[in-house]
Amino acid sequence: MKKINENLKLTIFQGIASLLGILSIVFTFIPAYFEESQPDMSIFQIALGNERIQTSPLLLFGFVLLVVGVVLSLSLVVILLLKKGNDLIETILGVSSIVLILVGAVILTCAVFVAGLDKLNSEIGFVQGSWGFLVGNYLVPIFALLAIGFTYPCAMIILHHKDLEDKKKVSEVNK
Repeated sequence: MKKINENLKLTIFQGIASLLGILSIVFTFIPAYFEESQPDMSIFQIALGNERIQTSPLLLFGFVLLVVGVVLSLSLVVILLLKKGNDLIETILGVSSIVLILVGAVILTCAVFVAGLDKLNSEIGFVQGSWGFLVGNYLVPIFALLAIGFTYPCAMIILHHKDLEDKKKVSEVNK
């Protein structure tokens, strides 16, 4: 009963993490940068480039990392639903998902700086509101961090079970 209850909790947490990761990917397509007399750009559009900026392989790599991290998170949900995993597989998938989502989100959050859009415009223009950041630049890292937080229980399952075993041994010794 205890293992089933734990598996259900992990499935729920990982399902929420996967949903938040998917939302983080979706938010790369909403406006993240504005500039006077220019159309708003999303992080994905910044990565692909336009007539002013070049295509950024680093940003595309960050997007791929984010997508792969979410795919690992979804695969962990499937494994938990089918009850086919063990602690090692769940931990490896959880930690891999966390690392990939974190690195991808950090790279994508710095899209304006990686693409050089901050150098094309003056700092005074930023202060005066001639160019700046829009909601997409904030939602991607926020939802990625939330996804990481909800993946944490699966990533630490081996340590949790080891702590339970140690606690049981200590209580037996104290009897």
